[in-house]
Amino acid sequence: MINWKQGAGIKTGDTVFMYVGSPVSAILYKCKVTETDIPYKYPNENLMIKALMKIKLLKRYKPDEFTFDVLKDRYGIYAVRGPRGITNSLSETLK
Repeated sequence: MINWKQGAGIKTGDTVFMYVGSPVSAILYKCKVTETDIPYKYPNENLMIKALMKIKLLKRYKPDEFTFDVLKDRYGIYAVRGPRGITNSLSETLK
């Protein structure tokens, strides 16, 4: 279990997939949100974090399994810049 920056619209019970940026550039983790709206003030004027969520690791993926190229070519995901939804077909494959 870890605390992580909470994205807009995320609720307790949601499943979140963690994408790791360059040089890995792939989805590596499937997690369950166990708690939301944990107050937090990040001490940096260049980044605003108002709330955290607590997440529990459910599954690890191989670094070559859901790479950015796979996400782009098979699922039509052309950018990962923060919390976002995923396609139904990708959701089913990640299960």
